[in-house]
Formats: sequence, structure tokens, C-alpha cells
Amino acid sequence: MPKVKNWLFGKDKPKDTESISKIRRVINKYTLQSRRLTQQADEQKGIAKDMMKGGNKAGAKQALMRRQLYLKKLNETQNKILNLQGMIESISEAKDVAETTHAIKDGVVVIEDTLKNVSPADTERAMFEMQSSMEKVAFASEALADTSFSETELDIDMEDMIDQEMAELEMELSLGQVDELPDVGTSVSTGKTKVTEKEDDEIGDEIAELRKKIERERSGA
Repeated sequence: MPKVKNWLFGKDKPKDTESISKIRRVINKYTLQSRRLTQQADEQKGIAKDMMKGGNKAGAKQALMRRQLYLKKLNETQNKILNLQGMIESISEAKDVAETTHAIKDGVVVIEDTLKNVSPADTERAMFEMQSSMEKVAFASEALADTSFSETELDIDMEDMIDQEMAELEMELSLGQVDELPDVGTSVSTGKTKVTEKEDDEIGDEIAELRKKIERERSGA
């Protein structure tokens, strides 16, 4: 009966193969989620920029806060992918270890049969050499399996990142879009919103380039 079942439906997949397939499906799901989170983070940055152009600093900061939350979730999702990939590697390695263990058992039988015709000193030396070799293999395997270099957890203060992005947006707008800021009935500080001819020559080229960039964005180029 089992043979007929196998002939009709095929043999059942080995447990390790089936498990790896399930893990790969989860990895694919997280990969799609990572792409979506990246897109959402980029959209929030664009919203923050538009808010700053309209003079809505509070709205811009809220958009940047949402951006940081998306980026945090993105990092967590990517770490999950790394862990799942590591699990697939562990399953494959476990299979290799099992095969190696069985091979060693067969090897030990051969060794014991061979040692019947040698002296105890020769046996002791052979066993020592085998153990030493196995320890070297284990050490090399452990070194190759070290994943400390792949750690991707970020240690960044979210508030500092938001303040930094706010400052960058303010600087970008102050260099080329003063005329689009709303009139709030108060004088605008020339130190933050105007570029005068008295500024140092060494930053003149950089300011001109930033102005061109803003003008291109305004024209939709």
C-alpha cells in the first residue's frame, strides 16, 4: 500500500526540505514588507519637505517622526530575515553534522577492527590524533560560523535623527525658497532666511547649487 501511495502521489518530502520551504515563504513575506516600509519612509520624507515649504514645521516634524517609526520597523523586519536565513543554514549544517556523525561511527568501527592487530600504544596515538583533528575541524567550523560581523541592530536616538532632518530641511528652504514662506506678520530673521552678498565667498558655490536644486524641484524637472 505505501508503494502504491508513493506511486500515485509521490514520496513525502523530507522534514528538513519541507521546513526550509516554509521558512523561505516567510522570508519572501518579510522581503515584500521591507519594500513597503522603505516606500512609506520615503513618502513621509517627501511630506515633511512639502510641509516645510508651506511653513508648517509642526506637520513636518510629525511626518519625520512617522518616517523614523517606519525605519525602525524596517530594521526589525530585516533582522527577522537575517535570523530566518541563519535558521536555514543551521538546518543544512545540522544535516551535515548528522551525516558526519554517522560517517565517524562507521570510521570508528573500521578503526577498531584495524586496531586489533596493533599495539595499545599505536591505538592510543591514533585516537589522540583523531581527536586532535576533530577539535581542529570544530574550531575552524566555529570560526566560520561566527556571525558577529553581521549584526545590523541600530543604536540611534530617534529624536536626534528627527531634529537633524528638520535642520536640514530648514537649511535647504532658507537658501532658496524664502518667497514661498507664509506671511505671519513679523519680520523674518535674515540670519536664517536670506542669503546676502556679504556671505563668505567660500560657500558661494554651494549656495548657488542648492538654489538650482530647489528651482528644479519647484519646476517639476
